[in-house]
Parts: sequence; structure tokens; C-alpha cells
Amino acid sequence: MAEYPKNLQLKDETKVTLRLLVKEDQDSLLEFYKSIPESDRLFLRVDITDKKNVERRFGNLNYDYVYPILAFVDNKIVGIGTLFRAEFGWKRNLGEVRVLIAPDHQRKGLATIFVRELFFHALKAKIYKLQAEMTENQESAIAAFERLGFRQEARLKKHVTDIRGRRRDLVIMTLDIEDFWYLMEDFVESHDFRIH
Repeated sequence: MAEYPKNLQLKDETKVTLRLLVKEDQDSLLEFYKSIPESDRLFLRVDITDKKNVERRFGNLNYDYVYPILAFVDNKIVGIGTLFRAEFGWKRNLGEVRVLIAPDHQRKGLATIFVRELFFHALKAKIYKLQAEMTENQESAIAAFERLGFRQEARLKKHVTDIRGRRRDLVIMTLDIEDFWYLMEDFVESHDFRIH
């Protein structure tokens, strides 16, 4: 992909490099996943510390259906943002956003950067709606997605079970890309933006 790598700066001025995951990153990705504390892994769908699960998800990369962006600081993975989409069927224009960031790099704007990157990829890939799922107690994640334009579309009571066996409500948040784009156009048109 021509747009990567990208060098950016986080809110605290940490320099970060974004690039797409390649097959050779799997061992480093597994190392990153193993460094994530259990409290941040409570609500994940699979055991990301199991090499087989990492290989199953990222072993045969096809960026049309799994679009994983890695964030590096000093050549070490500090986060991953991925857009998943169905290969066929009624959900082929729905993209699911998943973001995981190392604790030392949370609350520095990296999640926003990932979602922005995935949003622009979704536009190019003709994905019309983005979806993110989290549990009701992930309040900071919910707030972050709301700031990015996502809205809670559903809350399914006691729908998921965390890795400790506790049942939780599943919050489904969505962003309709076309609606959001029109909203942005209206905003620009309603303000007097002129180049001087």
C-alpha cells in the first residue's frame, strides 16, 4: 500500500510509525499480544496469546477482508487497528473495527489515529457502515468512539462472557459512512471556509 509507512506524532509527542501488518510480523505481534495485561484482554473474542489464533487470523493476509495496521515506537509494536469485512453476503459492506493499544500508549490519541485510518480505508473499499463492539463497562472506549461520530445502535443484555466467566452487556456502536460524509459536507458548507 502506497500510503504506508506513515510517521506521526501522538499527543505526548511520541513518534509513531504506522504500516500494514505483513506475515513476517507475526512473532512480534504475538509478543505484543502477550505484553497486554489480562485486564485489557478480558473482552477479546479469542485468546490472542495463543500463536494458533494469531496465525488463523493473520496467516493468509488478504487486505480486502482483513486490513490490519500496526503502530510502532522504536521498532516495537505498541498497537494494532484492524478493519474486518465479510468476503461475501449481506454484511460485505459492513466493516468491523477492532483496536488494541499497549497500556503505556493509551489515551495519547493512537486509537483516534487508527479509527481515522480505517475510516478512510473503508471509504476506498466501498464499506458503507463501520461497527465496533465493546462491553458496557469499557466507558472510555465508548466515549472515544462517540467522539469519532459512532453512536450506540444496540445493547444486548448479558450477551458476552469475559475470560473470567463474568457475563456482560454487549454494546454495538456504528458509524454510517455516507451519513457521516454528508454531515461533514453540510458542516463545511454552513461555515465560511475560504482560502485567503
